[in-house]
This record gives sequence, C-alpha cells and structure tokens, in this order.
Amino acid sequence: MEETNSNQPIIEKNNKTFKMYLIFWIGQLISLFGSSVVQFAGSWWITEQSANPIYMSLMMLFMFLPNILFGALAGVLADRYNKKVIIFLSDAYQALVTLGLILFAIFLSSSIWTFIIFMGIRYIGSAFQRPAVNTIIPLMVPDEKLSQINGLNSLLQALVQMVSPFIGALLVSKYSIFQIMWLDIITFIIGFIPLLIIKIPKVQKVSSLLKEANIEKKNTKSSYFQDFKEGMQTIKDTPGLWVLITTAIFNNLLITPINVLTTYFILYDHGGDANTYAIVSIFITAGIIGGSILMSVKKTWKRKRFHFSIWHYIAFGGYALVGLAPFGQFWLISLGGFILLFSIPVINTFYLTYIQISVPKDKLGRVFSLDSVFSAIATPIGMMLAAPLGIYLGIGNLFTICAFIAMGIISIFILTRQMHKIDFERFEGASEPMESDTIKETSIIVE
Repeated sequence: MEETNSNQPIIEKNNKTFKMYLIFWIGQLISLFGSSVVQFAGSWWITEQSANPIYMSLMMLFMFLPNILFGALAGVLADRYNKKVIIFLSDAYQALVTLGLILFAIFLSSSIWTFIIFMGIRYIGSAFQRPAVNTIIPLMVPDEKLSQINGLNSLLQALVQMVSPFIGALLVSKYSIFQIMWLDIITFIIGFIPLLIIKIPKVQKVSSLLKEANIEKKNTKSSYFQDFKEGMQTIKDTPGLWVLITTAIFNNLLITPINVLTTYFILYDHGGDANTYAIVSIFITAGIIGGSILMSVKKTWKRKRFHFSIWHYIAFGGYALVGLAPFGQFWLISLGGFILLFSIPVINTFYLTYIQISVPKDKLGRVFSLDSVFSAIATPIGMMLAAPLGIYLGIGNLFTICAFIAMGIISIFILTRQMHKIDFERFEGASEPMESDTIKETSIIVE
C-alpha cells in the first residue's frame, strides 16, 4: 500500500494492480488502433465524396463538440462513480453507434451527412471514456512507475497514430468505409475482454479530519464565478503568464486549418491518393515522436525564454513550408509537417513548466481550467473558419498565411518586450515535466 499524508485518500496499489493495469492498457491500445484506422478511412472517404472542405470542417467540429459540452460532467462522473462501468458503457455506446451507422448505410442511406452526424453522436462516448481511463493510471500504477508509464503510454499512442494511416490506406483501397468500420467493433470487443479480468482499486476514505473538511466544503458553496475571477487575477498577477496563454490561444487557432484540410490539400491541391496521404501522415507523426524523445532525453535547458521563442519560429517555419510546397512535392510537405510536430512537444514543455513553477499551487487548477476553456473556444472557431478561408484563399496559401501570422505574433511580443516578462530564472528549483503530461494538459498541441 502506498503511503499517504492526511490530506490524500488511501489507495492500495502494488505490483498486482500494476500488472492488471498493463492488461487493461494493452486492450485500450488495441481499441485505439481500431478507432484510429476508422478515423483515417472516414476522413479520406469524406474527401473523396466531395471536393468541398466544409464537410471535413463540420466532421471535425462535430467530433470536437462533445468534449466541450460534456467534458466537465465526464470528469465529475469519473471521480464519483465506478470507472470500470463508465469505460464499459462508453465503449459499448461507441460500438453500438458504429454498428447503427453500418446498418443505416446498408439499408437506408450512405450520405456524407449521415456519416458526419453519426460520428458526432459516437464521440459523445469518447468524451466520457477518456477521463475515466486517465484517472485509472494513478489508482493502479505505483508512484515510482508513473513517469515511466506516462512516457511509454504517450510514445505508444503516437506509434499507433503513426501506423494506423498505413493500415487505413491499405483497407481503403480494398473495402468500403462501412466495411472498414467493422474493425472498430472488433477491436472494441478485444479491448473489452481485459475489463472483465481487471479489478480497479477503490479510493478509501481517510481520517476524520478529512471528513470534517468535506463537510465544511459542502456547507460552503463555492462560486464558479468567484473561481473564474481568482483564476483571471492569478493570470494577471503572474509575470508573463498572459503572454504564454495568448500565444497558446493563437497557436491553437492558427494550427487548426492543417488538422482540418490536410486530406483535401493532398488529394485536390497536389493530386495525391490515400497511399500518399498515409505516407505523409506517417512522416508528420514521426515528428511528434522525435520531439517527445528529445524532451525526454534533454532534461535541462538554459535560456528557456529564448528557446520558447525560437522553437515557435522553427515550428511555424515548418508550417509555412507545407503551404509553399510546389505541386506534387510530397517530400517537402512531409518535411514541413515533421518540423512542425517535432517542435510542438518542445514548446508545450516550456509552456507547462512555466505554469507549474510560477503559479501558486492552490491556484493551479483554476489556471489550467481557464487555459482549457480558452483552448476549447479557439479550436471550434478555427474549424469553422478553416474551410471557407481555404476555399477563398487556397489551402496552401491559408497554411502559409497562418504560419506567418503566428510568427508575427511572437515577433510583436518580443519587440514590445512582453516576452521578457516570462522569467523562468525567477522561479528556480522546479523540475521539468514529463512530455506526456504536457501533451495532455496544454493547448498548443496539434491533435
């Protein structure tokens, strides 16, 4: 049993629970693989069905909205109720919706709108499943192995995302999208088997002091508006923090077009096919793996503020390279995408590090919550604007313009000396966060 202080719940976790988690983890990776292949195939199917990128923007928006609408509720449910049941019901819901889409397409319709609506409904289950899966890790993995598992989990998820386009491209050339969707159901069944085997430890109640504290919390109704005000005041009072969050908001907004329009960019602007798109996706995903490895290996950085700025120029230089690539130069698109995603873990690590070391510990939750809210607002705006702007300006031009706007924002902060307010050296003694934590919690990351 792990030792805990009086302010923490007692959680029984040992080598047995760790082995149980590994079994569960393997099942979840298999399920993720199936979902990733289907998502790749679905994206390519929509691209082939219509040359209008509005449809892709709508699908991405419908897939993202459940996280905004149900994210907070899902987190509360994951804390309060049986996580095993929540994961099972969420996975079962997604599999049943997928089955419904297959049957609906066979007997009634196979229109783009049918597919988009069903995908949006399906991702409601994902919004509830993800928080429950994430909360299981600290319940079953001993503290001394948490960093190792988090890092390995991040790497393996990236590898799954890297392999799935290749498999998806092979399947797209032989089967219809609705036949491929059976893979999602099959991998759900495989991922469900470990849930029958594992036993998730329950969080035990501790001392009467903690009970009294909980009673006192119930008697004192917390105000969301008050928490919001305190979070905003903390951002204002922490040197340079508003600069970081502002750059994160713009980064998130400006990177969204490449997430939404890459399939159209490959097929219609450069004459590629599903195999070409798969190869480009593999090289681009390899970038984030490389950046993750760099941040795992290099533990200390001097002049963090300088590196935070310079890696923005490197990242968006890669973004511009994608947009400026001549017709059919897929190697140049791959190189630009690799540079962009290689830089993201570096930027995110500095971002999260500064928040962790500069914000008072009792205010971290409020600041991260506001950061998530701002990010959640920026992403759907980017999704809604990406397609019409891509049609009007041209997708390659849009990528290039977004890249130069992002570099311009960083330049303005540097020239007006706002960037100098970010003072890593003022808050010494903080350790670098694991890159996997950074990916999950910051808003700069490209998904």
